[in-house]
Amino acid sequence: MTRSGPILDRRGFLRIGSLGAGAVGLGVLGLGAASCSSGRAEPAAALDYIAPTDPEIAAAEAARGWNGREVPVALTAAVATVDLGGRLVETWSYGGRAVAPELRAGVRDKMLVSVRNDLPTDTTLHWHGIRIRNDMDGAAPVTQDPIGTGGDFLYDFVVPDPGTHWYHSHSGLQADRGLFGALVIEDPDDISGADVDAVLVLDDWVDGLGTTPEAVLSALNPAISGGHAGHGGGAAVEHTADESSAALALVSGGHGSSEPLGGMTQHIGYPLHLINGRPPNDPEVVTAAPGSRVRLRIVNAAAETPYRFAIAGHELTVIAADGFDVAPTTTDTLIIGMAQRYDVLVTLKSGAWPIVAKVEGRDGYASSVLRSTDAAPLPNPDVGGSIAELGGRLLPESALRPADSVRLESRSPDRDYRVELIQAGDRYVWGMAGPDAGKLVMREGERIRITMANNSTMWHPMHTHGHTFAVPEYGGLRRDTVNVLPGTELAIEFDADNPGEWMFHCHNAYHFEAGMTANLRYIR
Repeated sequence: MTRSGPILDRRGFLRIGSLGAGAVGLGVLGLGAASCSSGRAEPAAALDYIAPTDPEIAAAEAARGWNGREVPVALTAAVATVDLGGRLVETWSYGGRAVAPELRAGVRDKMLVSVRNDLPTDTTLHWHGIRIRNDMDGAAPVTQDPIGTGGDFLYDFVVPDPGTHWYHSHSGLQADRGLFGALVIEDPDDISGADVDAVLVLDDWVDGLGTTPEAVLSALNPAISGGHAGHGGGAAVEHTADESSAALALVSGGHGSSEPLGGMTQHIGYPLHLINGRPPNDPEVVTAAPGSRVRLRIVNAAAETPYRFAIAGHELTVIAADGFDVAPTTTDTLIIGMAQRYDVLVTLKSGAWPIVAKVEGRDGYASSVLRSTDAAPLPNPDVGGSIAELGGRLLPESALRPADSVRLESRSPDRDYRVELIQAGDRYVWGMAGPDAGKLVMREGERIRITMANNSTMWHPMHTHGHTFAVPEYGGLRRDTVNVLPGTELAIEFDADNPGEWMFHCHNAYHFEAGMTANLRYIR
């Protein structure tokens, strides 16, 4: 077999040093011929890759059909002091809050987002869930150079599809600070019948509460000193001895356990959990008239925490997952993995009702309040982390089915790949392995199938940039992030309709930073 010389970024060198020479199947290496388990091999030396700046990118953008409307936005990433229920914490933020401004646009609008970087290190901004043009994806160094300190970048792209999405820094562990927010693309053909539309952004918070995300990563894997910024984060962020000690305490308290997630849930015992940037003792209340149909767009922006979500006194009707409509399905509670979104409808009863996002499998919760306009405020806004509905009917994502309007047409795959999700022994080093890892190539118009075999003892929320996929085992459910449980295999299928080079990775931010990532590359 002919081998092409690999080009390794900083993460690649670090991962090789951590895993040893035997782990050559990891996606970062990109060695050998581009092959797949369907037998369609492409000699690596003959491949003609489509780059983020090639003409095919502009052609795909033109095909999205801009409607002529522009949505200008200005964001500044900067150091800020935020109020977390009376605790003043220094962090990094867009707009001076613990969650960035909520952005809204319409289908086929053009977003013009000017980002100014006033942070002490490089940054980028990723638009999660958007079928975006490749050079605007915000994944340095793959699709753009990082935005240096004092620099600016204009993200200029058409949003072709409706739904609940979000945006976040794609540099190092910056999104485990305050550098994230919700992005809603409103549907002109919405049939939900909602009277009220509100967003709930869930988040786990550690920054400034005695430690930092970079110190936590070093406590998990001392070989990654200070955070190596493997996906566009610039220079390492230093941390003090006290921050290191506090981080070690957070990662030494057990891993949690969840039967629905197949075992352990996470490594970090976060000290605080937020909804819309606010802690349980200072909630942002959602209000509506009694009897209203309230649409709640729930975004799990957490770095490492799955949440079990419920509302006291109410059942939830799930109408969308990751921005795609589903056959309406009623439940009491559901588990939301990192980066996943669910839209639910609730018919509001008279009163003030706790909203709870309980950490799945271990202690901790975020909470807020849903209140009818004829009801008095709750005397104690911290509603606690235990409501009966959390123990009621649990809706697994495997039980959801796509609405007919978003169902992916059935066809045989042109390329059938297989990757293994692995951990290096008992070390905090994660990766993708197997003969296809690092060789995930495609041509426009092809149907791609990737089977993920989770050989690790943890679950992984796996995310594709630039594409949404169907999950055949779940009746073709459309998503961009799906939970792969330990010891299981799960396949995804998508159409190669967005040329360029795209990341494919675990959306546990710490797994990603410690190596669980590969690239999807288009060829001519």
